[in-house]
Amino acid sequence: MAEKKHVWEPFDWSLEPKKQIAGGPGHDKPETNSFQTALRQIGITDCPICKHEIAVFLTKNSRPFINCSFCSVRIFYNGRESQRRLKRNMQAVEES
Repeated sequence: MAEKKHVWEPFDWSLEPKKQIAGGPGHDKPETNSFQTALRQIGITDCPICKHEIAVFLTKNSRPFINCSFCSVRIFYNGRESQRRLKRNMQAVEES
């Protein structure tokens, strides 16, 4: 005799007992979460377009850039002269 296949109903998943996931709650391994920001903030300056105060970040290639959420401008400072001007107008942020 062939076994009858179980037809899954929409709410079957809620009636099954919960399964323990390795590393989840109840596991003996201590949790170590270390969060790191995606981009390193190096300072604060005024947006050259709208003059709002915005953060200066470093790209993964260590080039400074700004991303203004007020006027939607994104400026990358790649040359020596532009980086010198940015440094002159920027207020450095202390790292924590």
